[in-house]
Amino acid sequence: MKNSPAQVTIAEPCTQHWDEMEKESGFAFCTACSKNVIDFTNYTNAEIISVLTQASTSICGRLTVTQLNQLNYYLLVKPANRNWMKYLGVLVIGAAIFTQDARAAIPRVATEITAQSTVKEDDKKPDTVTRISGVILGLDKKPRSGIRVVILNTKYHTITDEAGRYEFVFKYGLDLKSNVLSVESARFAATMILDYSKVKQKDLALQSSPIIMGRVIMPAKKLTLE
Repeated sequence: MKNSPAQVTIAEPCTQHWDEMEKESGFAFCTACSKNVIDFTNYTNAEIISVLTQASTSICGRLTVTQLNQLNYYLLVKPANRNWMKYLGVLVIGAAIFTQDARAAIPRVATEITAQSTVKEDDKKPDTVTRISGVILGLDKKPRSGIRVVILNTKYHTITDEAGRYEFVFKYGLDLKSNVLSVESARFAATMILDYSKVKQKDLALQSSPIIMGRVIMPAKKLTLE
């Protein structure tokens, strides 16, 4: 027998309007069902799972589609040799960091991420480069700071500076097949293909991740036959 992965779902999507609900700190009151709706949009994965596992009654929540995918990714890749509740306890201790592709294998390569470089961009276009940089734009098309970006299938990650700029330095080599830059954010989504023939990459504009609301369900872990 093997353990089937739990799946967090919105079992009963809500048709009420969040903006019309009476707001409190971190939640809103829904008059249609006389229940509080928790605003999970600023919660970490660990905090959401903690609330769901400790709740004595059903939970109505508001979260993004990206957050829902993140939660199910972590439940999918949880260590098979760990007790389920102990694993949840580990998640509650620290903030979770996610990778958007659940099937991506993380290669063991050394990395070096540097702060914004003062070196001028090279106008030449070599076959490959030793570093790349670019700018992340917000919904208003202005540079956005504090956005975490990663190169999928690698350990390369960094956070944009005050000018919305990111930079990766490939001191120990690079797999040219791993060329997808992705934004790691609960509220925003964006990806693009990197061009390793030049240092300066095109700007990447953020998009809002769709928000869903309703009764949040995380079934108890079940056993299934091989």
